[in-house]
Amino acid sequence: MTRAYRSDIDGLRAIAILGVVIDHAGLGLLPGGFAGVDVFFVISGYLIGGHIFEDLANGQFTFGGFYKRRLRRIYPALVTVLLVTMIAGWFVMMPHDYRYMGGAAFTALLSLSNIWFFQTIDYFHPEALSDPLIHTWSLGVEEQFYLLVPLLLVLLWRRSPAMILTCLVALVGLSLGLALATSAEYRMQAFYLLHTRAWELFAGVLVAYLALRGHRLPGAARAPLAALGLALIVGGMALTPLAAPWPGPWTLPAVLGTVLILAAGREDLAISRLLSLAPMRFVGLISYSLYLWHQPVFSLLKQAGRWPDTLAGLIVVLAGLTALSALSWRVIEQPFRRGARLALPRKAALGGMAAALCVIVIGGHVTRGYPARLPGHVQAVLAWSDSIAPSYRSCIFTRDEIATTDLDDGCTFGADPEPGVLLWGDSHAARLAEPLGNALGQHGHGLRQMTLSSCLPVAGLINTGQTRATQCPAFNARVLDWLDRAPGISHVVLFATWNSYIFDWSGPDMFGHSMPDGFYAIPTDAPEPATPAARHAAFARALAQTLTRAAGADRQITIVLALPRPDTPVPRHFARQLWNGTPLPDTRGFPRALADRP
Repeated sequence: MTRAYRSDIDGLRAIAILGVVIDHAGLGLLPGGFAGVDVFFVISGYLIGGHIFEDLANGQFTFGGFYKRRLRRIYPALVTVLLVTMIAGWFVMMPHDYRYMGGAAFTALLSLSNIWFFQTIDYFHPEALSDPLIHTWSLGVEEQFYLLVPLLLVLLWRRSPAMILTCLVALVGLSLGLALATSAEYRMQAFYLLHTRAWELFAGVLVAYLALRGHRLPGAARAPLAALGLALIVGGMALTPLAAPWPGPWTLPAVLGTVLILAAGREDLAISRLLSLAPMRFVGLISYSLYLWHQPVFSLLKQAGRWPDTLAGLIVVLAGLTALSALSWRVIEQPFRRGARLALPRKAALGGMAAALCVIVIGGHVTRGYPARLPGHVQAVLAWSDSIAPSYRSCIFTRDEIATTDLDDGCTFGADPEPGVLLWGDSHAARLAEPLGNALGQHGHGLRQMTLSSCLPVAGLINTGQTRATQCPAFNARVLDWLDRAPGISHVVLFATWNSYIFDWSGPDMFGHSMPDGFYAIPTDAPEPATPAARHAAFARALAQTLTRAAGADRQITIVLALPRPDTPVPRHFARQLWNGTPLPDTRGFPRALADRP
């Protein structure tokens, strides 16, 4: 019993990878193009789950054979991309970034990069797209899934075959429930980790099992349901709102749409014929290599200052990327996948590349990114990255501490052991705390710091699109309660990047670039305002109430407006330019009009 090749699945892969590439290229056409990864998850569950069931039904399944096929499918192209990226990064990346990328490469080799990125970066933060290996998180999820699922399916098949369908449905429901329950508050945990992603892979396994048992969609329903499936996938990519929790309700169109197309299962349908067109099949066949190569190519071009600023230039980059991916599929993927056994020279080549990668990564960790690659004058500019106050990271509260920490244990600066000035704000206020406190100390005064990253000092507001967002209003409520019991505080300074919380766009940066980000503050005790004007009015009311309570009977309140933000790592920007041969300018600024954007 062997399933026939379905060319429409290659077309479905093409839809998935095009969504991802269009999104990462910054074209703005598909704000939810990253849902292509979710399409890949369902396809993967369907194909791999189907192979396992077929081998079990034929009495041919072995764990050794399964994992060898996975290794030959995944690792040759992956190891090649990791090694080439580390070599190319040597010539364009700053030491800190290069060392960090080495950690990502090493964990990708171990199928653990999703855990690495969960601990280090928000996937939806603009800086994430500058990481050459951020996309390898999805491979970690898949391989962790396939480490466990064969054991489960074999156990059920041999001990309780009648329970397979019930178990698969239960696992889809459990994982989906966890995703829906946690993705709004614990965004990165839900995004990167297996327990909230497994439902997408299990959905594909479930379709494969039902097909094996002869359960099919009614004949008359297949064509409209397949068309609906494609509409759900593309429509979801086009309409997903910014800052939507992921995986969450907006993930369902991509998963359900893929399930419908897979379940329709006939190549004589109009949608199947569309997906089976030669260009779609070609893109689908190279989709794995295209997925692996696109992010390093995009990221390294940007870091080298070679990213095109015209549509024609972008088309050239995409054409070159397609050619590279086709070559990778032909020269790397196919030779390693063909044949019953892997030839010794290919084993040696794969092992040698993996060993070379490990040597580079370990050396990068020990040397902190091989800083000697950079001339001394470039390193001197880069050193300004560490010019923030020593107390910055140790004195800012963390979200894990909000419920239990004693606010009296917060940092104080200056000459007065009982400070009369409170600095309340976000991480930008935290950078100001020590220098401001030292300046006050010269006049016999002191300052107490109460700051929380990405948390504006206004009670009754919560940020959309933020991990553990509820900790911010909880922190602000505690600060106001503390102020009610702190008669010694005579002056409260509120400082934050106000624009980031009031408006739903990021930037503009020092180059004038800005973009919608879906990150803004809304009331905690009312539905989200329907318009920006209503949201701004709600912000003003919450600020007035906060100021009234903080002022008490006779406190003085100072609001420090947001400083103009370059929104670019300035030392790294100029160090990279200097490394590339561009002299440092005598002065550098950007028009005030950019910072004064209404």
